[in-house]
Amino acid sequence: MAAKKKANGRPYTGFNGIAGGTSSGLQMLIRRIERETAKGLWNNGAWGIRDMKGKPGNPSVHSTGRAVDMSWRDMPDDRGRPNYRFQAQKIIDLLVQNADDIGLEMIIDYFPHPWGRAWRCDRNRWRKYDGRTVSGAPGGDWYHIEISPAMAADPEGMKAALDKAFAVSPPQP
Repeated sequence: MAAKKKANGRPYTGFNGIAGGTSSGLQMLIRRIERETAKGLWNNGAWGIRDMKGKPGNPSVHSTGRAVDMSWRDMPDDRGRPNYRFQAQKIIDLLVQNADDIGLEMIIDYFPHPWGRAWRCDRNRWRKYDGRTVSGAPGGDWYHIEISPAMAADPEGMKAALDKAFAVSPPQP
């Protein structure tokens, strides 16, 4: 499957074939996010061969080994509630700010009302959904994160890009 046409940013790859497991670049990203949040954001599911939820016949990018769902469910704030706004969102903002370097292609944020939102590399901006577009929205306590095939295959490149991103803008509690 060819990459989607470039609009304002980089081309979006989407599903490009089934992999044998989670890519090494994605594993590096997952470990770094867990470390930076003291395991507050955790891997809620990476590689698996399946269709997109609610879209039979459309393979999920999880099947490519380039996508992960990171949950903030167990990331409490000072009142013990899940901490979407103050910790988890800062990591997501940092990823978007460094999207080109880390090969970020998409983030789906299932939490916001009315129907969630998504950032994609080909538009280089967030789009708030105005209808039921993704299963789990609104109110989902995880982010769906996709990276490019190039960074999926380059764990050392991913490490260098993340070192740079977190050195410039470390998340604040």
